[in-house]
Amino acid sequence: MAEQVPDIADASDRDDFTAHAVERDGVVIVTIAGELDMVTAPRAGVVLKDAVSRGLPVVVDMTGLRFFSSAGLTLLVQLNDQRRDHDVDIRLVGDQRVLILPLELTGLRDLFPIDTSLDAAIAAAR
Repeated sequence: MAEQVPDIADASDRDDFTAHAVERDGVVIVTIAGELDMVTAPRAGVVLKDAVSRGLPVVVDMTGLRFFSSAGLTLLVQLNDQRRDHDVDIRLVGDQRVLILPLELTGLRDLFPIDTSLDAAIAAAR
């Protein structure tokens, strides 16, 4: 009898992942926390696409990331394309190695300005 493998392709089942957006003071703040991988990247992509479509500056708080895979890098490249299409400023927040090292190793470090605090990013985005 074949062993059943659970389907983990639905990010809504992942308690360790969060992606949501709020609008504050004319800036859309997107929080992405947990593990950003091939399972969770589509959910984060929907939130980011919605944020960019609002036409306001976007700050992506990634300080809560514990894992950042190539799917996350791909998501940022797509976000860069969306930014150009909508003429929106986007800033990232995070200084942890799990975020910065993959960006540096892939040459994507300069794709977006990166701030070390949410307050600094919001102030710069206004």
